[in-house]
Amino acid sequence: MKCIYWFIVANLITLSSLSGMTQDYQPEIPESQSENVESAKPLSKLKIVPKPRMMEVNDGFMEITSKSKLVVTDKELLPLARFLSDYINRLTGFRIGIDSKAAGKGDMVLSTGISGSPEAYRLKIDKHALLEGANYQAVALASSSLLQVIHENGGKYFIPRLLVEDEPQYDYRAVMLDLARFWHPVKTIEETIDLLWFYKIKYLHLHLSDNRRFTFPVKEYPALRKINPDGSREYYTCDELSHLVEYARQRGVMIIPEIDLPGHSQALWKKLPDIFGARDSETGKAKNLYVVNMAKENTYQAIESIIGQLAEVFYTSPYIHIGGDEVWLKPIKELPEYKAYCEKHGLKAALAGDANELFCHFINRLNQMVKKTGKQTIAWEGFHGLGVGSVLIDKDITVIVWNTTYNRPDSLLRNGFKIINSTWIPWYQVSAMNFAPEPSLAYQWDSGHWQHWNGDIADIRLTNTAGIIGGQISFWEQNYNRVIEVLKDRAPVLADRLWNNDGTKDYDDYLERSGGAKQIYRQLFRPVSITGSNLTQKEDLSFEDKTNVTLITSNKGTIRYAFTNQWGLPPASAYKTYTGPFPLTNSGLVSAQLFDDEDKAIGYPVQKYFTAIQPIYQYKVYRSANGSDAMPDFDALPLLREGVSGKMTENRLQEINRELFAKVKPEGHIDVRFEGLYNPYAVKLTGNLEIPADGKYEWQLQTWDGLAALYIDGKLIARGENFENKPEVFTAALSKGKYPFTIKYYYKHIQNQLSILYRTEGADGFKHFEELVLPTK
Repeated sequence: MKCIYWFIVANLITLSSLSGMTQDYQPEIPESQSENVESAKPLSKLKIVPKPRMMEVNDGFMEITSKSKLVVTDKELLPLARFLSDYINRLTGFRIGIDSKAAGKGDMVLSTGISGSPEAYRLKIDKHALLEGANYQAVALASSSLLQVIHENGGKYFIPRLLVEDEPQYDYRAVMLDLARFWHPVKTIEETIDLLWFYKIKYLHLHLSDNRRFTFPVKEYPALRKINPDGSREYYTCDELSHLVEYARQRGVMIIPEIDLPGHSQALWKKLPDIFGARDSETGKAKNLYVVNMAKENTYQAIESIIGQLAEVFYTSPYIHIGGDEVWLKPIKELPEYKAYCEKHGLKAALAGDANELFCHFINRLNQMVKKTGKQTIAWEGFHGLGVGSVLIDKDITVIVWNTTYNRPDSLLRNGFKIINSTWIPWYQVSAMNFAPEPSLAYQWDSGHWQHWNGDIADIRLTNTAGIIGGQISFWEQNYNRVIEVLKDRAPVLADRLWNNDGTKDYDDYLERSGGAKQIYRQLFRPVSITGSNLTQKEDLSFEDKTNVTLITSNKGTIRYAFTNQWGLPPASAYKTYTGPFPLTNSGLVSAQLFDDEDKAIGYPVQKYFTAIQPIYQYKVYRSANGSDAMPDFDALPLLREGVSGKMTENRLQEINRELFAKVKPEGHIDVRFEGLYNPYAVKLTGNLEIPADGKYEWQLQTWDGLAALYIDGKLIARGENFENKPEVFTAALSKGKYPFTIKYYYKHIQNQLSILYRTEGADGFKHFEELVLPTK
């Protein structure tokens, strides 16, 4: 039976919704003209993201009322009309009907058939609204613009009379999610699709496999489907993936699947060595190849079957991504079949010891497999040069350039490749490593600009960008709860710069437009906010003894909530109706969901983790320069945040390690992670400690990618000097007593970790520094 099924399009739920917008998002309709909106003056500023290529705003407004309806000229557009009706309901409270009759005053017409590029659309507002596109996808783009210009005034809802004629400058606008490092609920992927639709981002790239997980359900190899002891699974079913493809299609978004090969493939060669790897002749266990066995025909046959299944499930995508990054080739050369395969295929450089020729041969073979399915191949910039030996990389492979150390973008372009810009700064997001460049920095990016996190690798700026088909946010090693938190502020920047690159240079203008768009997004998809009282630190949601949690919405509906002690989407049975603020005395996760009067969910669950702490530090966080080789002058750094932080606990350590792919060790770990802060920063911790007895004390500092210094009673006791994740030990004589202390710490690039231990001279082992620290008063 085929893996894909034709998902039956059901009516999307029509939901009760909100009252009004916030005060700063009112249309400029004078009270005297509110009854005669057709003669009212136009809005001085319309807040649309991405910025349209052409927009004319005219006098007057069209009012949306309870009698307004969506008129569909082609039944193909019915799925779009259904979810658009739902979303308009969330903004206005009106249940908008759908029919195919002639449009009247206040109606909204969906229509295909205009000429132009595949994503060209027209939005014309007069007596009624006309949303026209070259195809379904283009009309879906128009619907996003329509929602962003709906305004409320005095309980009435208006759309300004305007004309938008629009199409993107770059075709390839994408966001990648790493589904292989951490598990992501289907709901998280759905919300990501909604976010991409809302900002007109065309592609969702799913990284479906890596060393840890193979999340695509290959029919022939059920052994790849990992099930945990608690019964939870770490793969997606065919039905789930087909649902996501259809959910995205209805919103004009296409999902690009990626199976990462030949590297990042331990889940294949270790689990099924007879198919994808090799066995050790002595132990019978899988050899550590670090790549799939590119010297064995069985491997190619199995991969061709996987590619065929990917093409079948992800039928809307024009692309299949085959991976191609970070390969280690030494072990494969030691296989007995290596020589025979290379001789058969004339790989003379590989026979002479350069296995990169085999790697390039492998990429080309997979490209032929992809093209058999009618799709195009995308690969990471993981091969060197144009090829090796007798094998040149096929020029019809599109290359994502991210690191620039394997292949420079200018070289690829000169030699006829089409490329995608996913440069480290600003489009690589690694939230587990506190790495997600700020939107203000991202807005300065241009499609021909590459900047590495490592300052020793020179920036690249190309003036001739022909051949660059777009850009991509690549979001790695993220937990599900970080996806929207990080993307909601960065995806619209990518959208704005790629949709209308020549017309979007003013960041202040973008901030004005994006503020209104983000508010609409929240009302549509995240209508509940979660706050707490008596917090020691508002941004980090930390408290000392007790906090009272308040749930707020401006929408109509009933809020339900759940409190659990670990992350995850709670089952429906865990939720209770919210009637007012409730107390928390322990750390845990609050999940909140809004429901309408028909008990249907509005938007997605909102989650916040509250942390109970024992305060021991006053902290200040400063912005520091990326890549600095020396401890910065803290007095010269801009202050980002200040507050109170707590003693390291087992619960807090678990929360930190839950976020990380490379875990921190518990010994001496100091909490220097702050909610919502990314990119290199510097931290100053101050407090008081008690030295128990006179004598010499040894102090051990360890950072991964930074430097730290410890001062006691104003005297420098220990100063780190290496960036090598190695402990450094210092000795100082101290007298018994209580003293103030200061810790200064910063990290250089993307590894944020600090450990401080102490021991009396001659003692057997080190103890956590915080055993000496006194609670704050």
